[in-house]
Amino acid sequence: MGKRRVLVVHPRVTGIGGGNAVAAWTLEALREHFDVSLATLQPVDYEAVNSSWGTSLRAGDFRVQLAPARYRRLLRALPTPGALLELSLTMRLARKLDRQHHYDILFGTQNEADFGRRGITYVHHPWVYLPRPEDEMRWYHEIPGTLDAYRRLCRYISQGTTSGLRRNLSIANSSFIAGRVRDVHGIDSVIVFPPITSTFPDIAWEQREPALVAVGRVNGCKRWEMAVAIVEEVRRRGHELALTLIGHRDDAVYQQRLERLAATRPWFRMRLNVTRNELQMAVARHRFGIHTMENEHFGMGLAEILRAGCLPFAHNSGGPVEILGGESRLLFEDVAEAADKIEQVLSSSTLEAELRARMGVRRSLFTTQSYCAAVRQIVECFE
Repeated sequence: MGKRRVLVVHPRVTGIGGGNAVAAWTLEALREHFDVSLATLQPVDYEAVNSSWGTSLRAGDFRVQLAPARYRRLLRALPTPGALLELSLTMRLARKLDRQHHYDILFGTQNEADFGRRGITYVHHPWVYLPRPEDEMRWYHEIPGTLDAYRRLCRYISQGTTSGLRRNLSIANSSFIAGRVRDVHGIDSVIVFPPITSTFPDIAWEQREPALVAVGRVNGCKRWEMAVAIVEEVRRRGHELALTLIGHRDDAVYQQRLERLAATRPWFRMRLNVTRNELQMAVARHRFGIHTMENEHFGMGLAEILRAGCLPFAHNSGGPVEILGGESRLLFEDVAEAADKIEQVLSSSTLEAELRARMGVRRSLFTTQSYCAAVRQIVECFE
């Protein structure tokens, strides 16, 4: 009996963005155990993907089924990137390929999808969840009728239906997102945490800088200026604390705002577009971490900070609460509460040691090995 034939469906497998890490590690998990193909909108840059996510993908590990050129022309016609349109076009491509090749399993790694039959979907945030997160709205969404027309176009292109989205086996990246999938679709999800590359150097606590590190896109939704305000408040109370932001450029205007803050605060450092190895070394040199986004879908940057052996603080909402096991002494609502809790840790080696031990236990939950094992089992048992 031959290997089961799996079509992985993802708009663009690149080296930036947590959803792309999930796609890359899904391919890594399945390539040796199944006959894998990838439905996608652009060729895979294996070197860039492997460098970012720690995978070892090679040309020939799976078949790349590239979308027709007219799909990409339609995307280029938009004035701004259209993530929902990308997903809709990829969904349409998957349906077409399935009619031609009759795959055993279709596995979408970028939120819900309607493949015309039951499949598997990994959900980072339900696309049909309304309202969309406010931080993802743009000026053109305010034009009357524009958003509804865009969504109707995407639904037409994808050929999907709400009932079609609901018939899949749903995988959610956290209990937080599983709850939103349940609210939207009335279905339960299997929870599989995203893969976090675990090759951070093991640097002794005493040799680390007593500073905070933040990891994530340079985008206003991450609220990095709040992290700056938190550190500023802790410093006002007499603690020489620094902050390092490591991330990818995503919003030029917001980046300029942060650069203006950094220009007058030598303790606030920005390291942008670094390599994966540079990121891992830089994070592991810090004792503490911080994550300020509200209602983050999961928080891969925070999970990376935890995997690196740092003691992280995070906003008390969304996926980060689950990453930190609901540890209230590391969760905050506002600048003042965050400063209070950081100051308490800086002032008590006993509290610091206790929290480090608690977070040390949670580090093992977020590994590429556990992700790959869970994905293989789901695909093996899927009917």
